[in-house]
Amino acid sequence: KYADRTVFYCPLDFTWAVAAAMRRLRPDLLVLAELELWPNLIAAAKRRGAAVAIINGRLSDKSFRRYLRARRFIGPALRNIDLIAAQNEETAERFRRLGARPDRVHATGCLKFDGAQTDRSNPRTTELRRLAGITDAEVVLLAGSTQDPEEAFVLDVFQRLAPRHPNLRLILVPRHPQRFDEVAALLDRRGVSWQRRSALAADAPESRGSASRRSVLLVDTIGELSAWWGAAHIGFVGGTFGSRGGQNMLEPAAYGVATCFGPNTWNFRDIVAQLVAADGARVVRDAAELETFVRRSLAEPQWAGQLGARARRLVVSQQGGTRRTVQLLCELYRRSDRDAADADRAA
Repeated sequence: KYADRTVFYCPLDFTWAVAAAMRRLRPDLLVLAELELWPNLIAAAKRRGAAVAIINGRLSDKSFRRYLRARRFIGPALRNIDLIAAQNEETAERFRRLGARPDRVHATGCLKFDGAQTDRSNPRTTELRRLAGITDAEVVLLAGSTQDPEEAFVLDVFQRLAPRHPNLRLILVPRHPQRFDEVAALLDRRGVSWQRRSALAADAPESRGSASRRSVLLVDTIGELSAWWGAAHIGFVGGTFGSRGGQNMLEPAAYGVATCFGPNTWNFRDIVAQLVAADGARVVRDAAELETFVRRSLAEPQWAGQLGARARRLVVSQQGGTRRTVQLLCELYRRSDRDAADADRAA
């Protein structure tokens, strides 16, 4: 994917290691993402005359409290940073309190919003809908990035509701490929009609019959979830009932899917807070609440549509962080380039 780029591991933050890396790289600009505060790396880059920036900066409550106790050591490193582009104003203020120079800290927005597709008619989603035989008359429930036992929870809900909603289709997208066969065995035990995504390719044998006659689709391929979300009406984001801390809920939200997820979402704490505050998603604490959410979405499609619409509006309103961040980086690079030229002339 990046064959024309030099890609390597960042050195451990030992003085000798980062010094060697800086000698080889001779960077003009060092860009660190989110919360990569490596004091020795930052100091080594500054000694070589490089500008240093943090982009998409974030500080969780826990990290902020920890750094606040170590402000004596973190403060000097932050004062060495030429630009901090934080995900929101609260985070920007936290960086200032830890010692960053106020005029170098900006709230630019979360870059994750910019990667979210909002058009359901995009070519990838359109092709997947065609392959799966999804019609406009059907309602698609999608459970994405699931882990054990979330597939069983969703399947329970589907099997209880499908008799009263014959137009309901279920798409299961397990998080880990090594669990594809495990989930397939679960579907066999439950006796539902189902289909593997890998059998939908034009040249694949239809060993389990026509996809249009199968009520459950098991996505046993990699890299398609973002496009499948565009085919969904009701969504459950997996990794939220277990210990993984959640998966990307911006993808279904951006499409306007009526979205829910479990309570364990600490990896996406800020995004969840924004979605919930905008009344654009629901937190379901257990399998019973998951069923209640799906049942209401089916019984009240207008309510589900409004929930999804609010989520999509939020995502669209937050987009633009990449453009603002790149603009600040370009300004920083030009400024540091001018400073270097002035220093050369003075010498």
